[in-house]
Amino acid sequence: MKHRNHSGKGPSLKKILSAIFLVILAGIVTGGYLVYQRYESNPEQIVPFPYAFEKAADPIQLDAPILIAGDQMGHYMARFQAVLAEAISSNLDKPIRIQSIAKPGHGLHRTLHELKSLTQWPQILIYQGASEEFTETKFLPSEIAKIRKNFELYRDDRVETFLILAPWLSRLIYDPVNMVSLPEVPQPEETPEDVYLKRLETELLLFEQQLIQLVNLSKDRNTLLILTTTPLNLDEAPHRVCEFTKTTEIDTEIYSLRELLNENNPKEAFARSSQLIKQYSGNAELIFVHGQIAKRLGKLNEAVDSLLTSSAYDCEPWRATEIHNSIIRKVAKNQQVLLFDFAKLVNGDFGQNTTFFDELHPQNLYYDKGMQQLGLVIKKILKL
Repeated sequence: MKHRNHSGKGPSLKKILSAIFLVILAGIVTGGYLVYQRYESNPEQIVPFPYAFEKAADPIQLDAPILIAGDQMGHYMARFQAVLAEAISSNLDKPIRIQSIAKPGHGLHRTLHELKSLTQWPQILIYQGASEEFTETKFLPSEIAKIRKNFELYRDDRVETFLILAPWLSRLIYDPVNMVSLPEVPQPEETPEDVYLKRLETELLLFEQQLIQLVNLSKDRNTLLILTTTPLNLDEAPHRVCEFTKTTEIDTEIYSLRELLNENNPKEAFARSSQLIKQYSGNAELIFVHGQIAKRLGKLNEAVDSLLTSSAYDCEPWRATEIHNSIIRKVAKNQQVLLFDFAKLVNGDFGQNTTFFDELHPQNLYYDKGMQQLGLVIKKILKL
């Protein structure tokens, strides 16, 4: 019987094991390098915001128990702080002091940045803003998918708990994002329609998450936060109608509606516009005209609803919209935060009074009325 000789015919077991070991080692080294690279590429942050400031804000010393924060709308509201102080201090020997750090051009991300520099937080913080969230670029459009994925992870309660206990894990959990570096002073930018539409959904996501961070910071520092909605001038037409909603047919129909109004025939115009807004969705000008027709007929609830919807479909981000106010109301409700619905207060007189003196700001009498109402609420809270 002949025996086969295996020597020299194929790899030995030792060579096979060595090859397997090298493959495993290479995998470990490669995996370790990728993990290291991910760790080095990511900043350590619990909330995965896609921007970072070039420098810390200068320390802010407060000498008042009440602080107003926000953008151009908060800055304007602060002009009426004496009315607020008087309403709160009616039974006090000295009027209570109120301070403001609200600034034009400061989106909520910059408000948060400045609040973190406070040497001492106030007893009460009033936020009025949402009108300048598109002033500057806070993220790169190419990173939108990663930003949304990271926030989906963050909204998982288990992930958030891990990150609070060990913030360094954020370097491994979140997808690395090319961060936008924000200068000390905001650099206003034009927002073309295509850029606006691409950014819109992510901007709204960031605005909501920034509001929640504002709530959490306030709670951590035992500060009573009061969120306020932003009044919208409902008689101000949309500044830019989105191109994808425009057609020759719609333009012709809008012209016909305006002609009916000029002929003092609002009833026929209303019947026609009611059909058109169902037939053509998303055209801010058509929805606006329908709202103005409803106002002329005294159908004020329908007018307000349509005109608020028109603001949401405006393709130029020149002010806050009803979407921002809806987010503010939602966060206030979900986070159990005090809400001053300033927009609702002003809208209550729509069609019965001249509510605005320019495209952004309500008549002073509404600021006076609002500050008096807010003052009574604060006075009750402080038990003064």
